[in-house]
Amino acid sequence: MKFNLIFCFIALLLAQDPTQTPVQDENSNPVETPQPVVHPIVALPTNIDTLISGHPLILIEFYASWCAPCKQFAPEYQQLTEKASKHSIACAAYDSQRDPDRYALEKFKISSFPTFIFFMDGKPFQFTGQRSADSILQWMLQLVNGPNPTEILTQDQFNQFLNDNDVVLFYQGSENNINDPNYWTYFEMSKTNSNAAFAFSYLFPIGKPGRLYYYSKEISEKKQFNQAFTKQNIERFLLQNQLPDVPQLNEQSEKLVYSGATPAFILFSSLDEQSIKAEKAFLETAQLFKKTYQFSYAKITDEKFFDQLNQLGADDNVFPKIIAWNQGLKYKYNGPDFTVKGIKNFIFDFRQGKVEKFIKSEPLPDYTQENTYVRKVVALNYEEEVIKNKKDVLLEFYASWCGACKQFKPLYDQIAYELRDNPNIVVAQINAPDNEISDVYQPHSYPDVVLFRVADKQRKAIPWKGENRTVESVLEFVRNNAIVAK
Repeated sequence: MKFNLIFCFIALLLAQDPTQTPVQDENSNPVETPQPVVHPIVALPTNIDTLISGHPLILIEFYASWCAPCKQFAPEYQQLTEKASKHSIACAAYDSQRDPDRYALEKFKISSFPTFIFFMDGKPFQFTGQRSADSILQWMLQLVNGPNPTEILTQDQFNQFLNDNDVVLFYQGSENNINDPNYWTYFEMSKTNSNAAFAFSYLFPIGKPGRLYYYSKEISEKKQFNQAFTKQNIERFLLQNQLPDVPQLNEQSEKLVYSGATPAFILFSSLDEQSIKAEKAFLETAQLFKKTYQFSYAKITDEKFFDQLNQLGADDNVFPKIIAWNQGLKYKYNGPDFTVKGIKNFIFDFRQGKVEKFIKSEPLPDYTQENTYVRKVVALNYEEEVIKNKKDVLLEFYASWCGACKQFKPLYDQIAYELRDNPNIVVAQINAPDNEISDVYQPHSYPDVVLFRVADKQRKAIPWKGENRTVESVLEFVRNNAIVAK
């Protein structure tokens, strides 16, 4: 009997399909193996050269432990590290505080923090775009995967290349590209800019050594690049030749208009008869000054029209209007003379410094009507209320749309109440997005509480770095740092 039972059990086992997947209980959850977290490599003066030579692709963040933007970006850099690792790109972090002899800082010409340098086979490329994990990753992938510039070896090959492409940027090297820094600047742009076809030669002479040329099917003559060999200047050179003399203001032309290389004049026009006449006069005037200044226009029919006006702080519903932009400073012309003569006079007055700059600002507050211990500051009185104040100023930078700011408001009101009898300090706040300020200190997040203190006749800014937003923690910060103005 026992033998029969064993025989039946063996037969049952043999009858089962060995390839059949066992049925899983529908209520059970599959067990997921956690993926290991990838952290940035710690880069030091003693290992940074080894890291660069040992990794074909490595991004190094140069930061300082005291740097507020560095601290703010730290969580995003961790995300970038994890995302980059999936593309076989290593990420490292180099603390400048651990480099007292400034070995790497001087070697790679680090002048601000954070600075991101991507090394491809040891060749450095510095990131200059908008600081975010996605934008940095996209930039690196473009450098890795983007098409290489075409090497030209014969005249026939060059002629064919011009025939196959509408716009060409050609670089004439003077030596082997490995030792030519200008070539690597050109190389980076060829990888990240899709507005032209890129070709080079250092064996076959087409132009002057070390020169960059622009070719277009629409323009019979080639144009030579004659500025400092930087990526920004090359991008501007390309846009200048691709865009009309007076381009419409959009994402592409903004890079040209707001580059800061030359003053720019922007016409904002509506659909009325005066605007139509102003457009005609503006285009005619631009032809007289196009070699000296940059011109652009924006029509009310463009969906980004009011966004552009809002960014300039010139949304006063007066059209037409001309905004002059010069290295971040703005000058406004509301007419009434929008003839060629009137626009020329505005340009001449601007050139001679006779036009007063304007800034984006909320109206000046009426302090006699304010029933609060928190003093409101706007751009129009920021210099008087903060920069030139003979007292210490505790200033909150906030935004009206910021939820954390709304939660912090009753606490900040309480802080102002607690300090109301202190004759040496002013508690104030400013709506940062609606007020442009020109200052050494700029808010990094909202709310941002900063103590501007007067010491030895030098105004110093000390940001409050408390993690817990409580009345007592801010008051303790003030007690520890406030100085009575002498």
